Amino acid sequence: MIGFTESDATNARTLSAAQINDFNRDGFLTPLPALDADEAFASRRYFTDLLESMQNMNDGRNAYAIMGYHNRCQGIWDLAMHPRILDYVEDLLGPDFVCWTTHYFCKLPGDERRVPWHQDATYWPVRPTDTVTVWLAIDDVSEDMGPMRFIPGSHRLGKVEWQPAKGAVALQQEIPDAERMGEPVDNLLRAGEISLHTSTLIHGSEPNTTDRRRCGLTLRYIPSSATVKAGAERVLNDAIPCQGHSGDWKRNSRPVGDDLRRIHDAYRD
Repeated sequence: MIGFTESDATNARTLSAAQINDFNRDGFLTPLPALDADEAFASRRYFTDLLESMQNMNDGRNAYAIMGYHNRCQGIWDLAMHPRILDYVEDLLGPDFVCWTTHYFCKLPGDERRVPWHQDATYWPVRPTDTVTVWLAIDDVSEDMGPMRFIPGSHRLGKVEWQPAKGAVALQQEIPDAERMGEPVDNLLRAGEISLHTSTLIHGSEPNTTDRRRCGLTLRYIPSSATVKAGAERVLNDAIPCQGHSGDWKRNSRPVGDDLRRIHDAYRD
């Protein structure tokens, strides 16, 4: 079942009660400070080097392909475990949670792909659908760069029917006429800032028509009491243990170096 569980503001330490109420009402919070200027610069340089290393492998992967490498790349692990980010997530999920997957969404200059309107929860095997996604801006994100867009309040609609997406797209599901459900809000961020959104929120983005790169790292967190659907048990082995008990999720260790060898066939040109 796809649905939304409200966050409890009682024990929040970083977010205010008003912010948590806004998250419960709208399904997202943005913008929030996370990395300082030096950290933001380092994270941008790290991704640039990571992308170049992957492209040099010349195996057909495109700029969206660095997905699920948090247990292979030390720099991704370290961002997922950043204390400021974990403080925000704890206020929404409670003291026991894991980061179960990550994904760089990189729109290169002139990228014609759009991300169709969708709900993350309809792609994912984790249950309940209580994932909080941290979208960390690696680059500045302006209106003309195809920013992520949210439909406020759509996270309370349960599962929304979708159809196969057509044209130049980065994801394959599309909710038709999603804007009938509310006025979209652009997620405009400076490098080092984050947004938070729930997995049932309808969101998407348009192409990047500029001559500037637009990259964000998504970090997906879920209470460690969650599990996965039958047949997807391997997902339990990919977690980063963040805080508290890890439940059925494997307690992996921080990787050494960066291993970008191909681990899946997604996002190939």
